[in-house]
Amino acid sequence: MNNMKKINIIVTILFTSHICLAQINTTLVVAPQPPAALLTWNMKHLTFIITNQGAVGGRQAVIKSELKTVDGTVIATTNLAKARVITIPPGSLILGVTDVIPFEAMVFTGKYKTSIDKTGKLPADNYQLCVQLVTPVDYVPFIEPKCRNFTLASFQLPIPVMPANEEVMDAVKAQTAITFRWTPVAPRPAEMVKYIVTVFEVQEQQTPMQALRSNQPLLTKEVIGTTQFIWQPQLFFMGKNKPTTHVHGDPHVDNDKNKMVLDSIDATTFIWTIQTTDLQGVPFGDGNINGDGISEPNFFTVISDKRKNPVGLPARVIYLNSKNKE
Repeated sequence: MNNMKKINIIVTILFTSHICLAQINTTLVVAPQPPAALLTWNMKHLTFIITNQGAVGGRQAVIKSELKTVDGTVIATTNLAKARVITIPPGSLILGVTDVIPFEAMVFTGKYKTSIDKTGKLPADNYQLCVQLVTPVDYVPFIEPKCRNFTLASFQLPIPVMPANEEVMDAVKAQTAITFRWTPVAPRPAEMVKYIVTVFEVQEQQTPMQALRSNQPLLTKEVIGTTQFIWQPQLFFMGKNKPTTHVHGDPHVDNDKNKMVLDSIDATTFIWTIQTTDLQGVPFGDGNINGDGISEPNFFTVISDKRKNPVGLPARVIYLNSKNKE
């Protein structure tokens, strides 16, 4: 008789547990094209909703998440020993990315770990996120996983267009205004981006890349919503380029074969570039491109008086080959 009572109690507990579990449902919502930087995700990019339709609340659970590529390769999973235990109350519990993909508890693998560690971003690819509730301690699943696919697009950073690379500009016009133009990020991202125009002056005995890496910028301008900026430098352009030893009788080429010398011409060289970020200042792009979001630079030269150029030299005033500027 006592055995029958025990069996009935066990059956009742199991039946009640089954009913309670059956009354817990989950919904996973993931934006189809979220940003590559996981740290910038918010509720509009990822939402996980747990609905407890039972009268009894307070059930505890751990969220187990897996990130996969579309071929099923797991690239990140939750370290359940480090995951936070949540309590499921009656009604709905709405959770976000910090609950579903907590960086302190996620274990990334291979190139994806390298990308996350270096840039905070995942490489452009097609992914699947699967989320499941498991019991604390023994981590037994008690709800079927919910999975959603999403795509991280591969973006082309802006290309500086104007002033063109190695362009020569007249100082009188340049002193009034210099127009900078560049191509937009392609394809067009879902969120607004910020462009930062930076201009450096190339000092004497410097290459443009040396100036870019070591000099303080003359101009740093944030631009939102357009791909153009007009700079009114109001600078006195005075050249620092001196004649050097001539090669093979050519009065305009120096010994290192990299510099074009303009005798009696005052010229100043500048290098400029575009950095692209989101509105929070996080460099734009995915894990496959440079982590700083900076495009390849252009350099241009301002000549104070073109009439002093007796041979009408072309637009390569200081450096004959922009690829050989180191």
